[in-house]
Amino acid sequence: MRYYIGCSGWSYKHWKGVFYPDDLPQTKWLQHYVKHFNTVEINSTFYRFPGKETLQQWYNETPEDFTFTLKGSRYITHMKKLKNVEESVQNFYEQGQVMGDKIGCILWQLPPNLHRNDDKLEAFCKALSNDFRNVIEFRHESWFNDDVCNILQKHNVGFCIISTPDLPAMIRVTADVVYVRFHGKDEEWYTYNYGNDELQRWAEAIKKRQAPQQYIYFNNDDRAHAVQNAQQLSDYLSK
Repeated sequence: MRYYIGCSGWSYKHWKGVFYPDDLPQTKWLQHYVKHFNTVEINSTFYRFPGKETLQQWYNETPEDFTFTLKGSRYITHMKKLKNVEESVQNFYEQGQVMGDKIGCILWQLPPNLHRNDDKLEAFCKALSNDFRNVIEFRHESWFNDDVCNILQKHNVGFCIISTPDLPAMIRVTADVVYVRFHGKDEEWYTYNYGNDELQRWAEAIKKRQAPQQYIYFNNDDRAHAVQNAQQLSDYLSK
């Protein structure tokens, strides 16, 4: 079992002077980031794919065992809302191929206004390729039940475990990958700083989940808490 732990992005200007040295140019931020973490989520692919040259540069600037999780296109999840998206899904995969063996997972984050629809979920899972580790993050509480997890398990699609103020922290493993996202808690949301006791409890829960690879990301980027919390959790998981 291997843990991939990092943040939901690295290009945050408010990390300068906190995580990135003041005199470090932004073009060197990724090189600094990879000294501390072995994975990162790319959020920009949710809006549009960066150019191939940019993707190739990221590939070249990272170690051989570094991985990127690509966030699935909002056209598929938020505009089409999973309906008749087979061709769009394949196009997304093709655009990401330049990242090759450094693709960790594909994260499909559904919108909060998309309620449970088993038929739609089943059709979407069938459109996903087993050549990639696909993970779905549900953002409406109607999806959090055993029947939905059974559909994911049938297609070897991961269930995204989340820590967030407005949804339950349901811990389920539905594929050969464990995937966890920390968005923050309470009214603070992305400014929330997870405490040592919380992270220790999460480490214990994560250790109990059996999967060849586990991907864990912190999205509480405000004040660079994501960096600190990711490093803390990594320490707890290594004990």
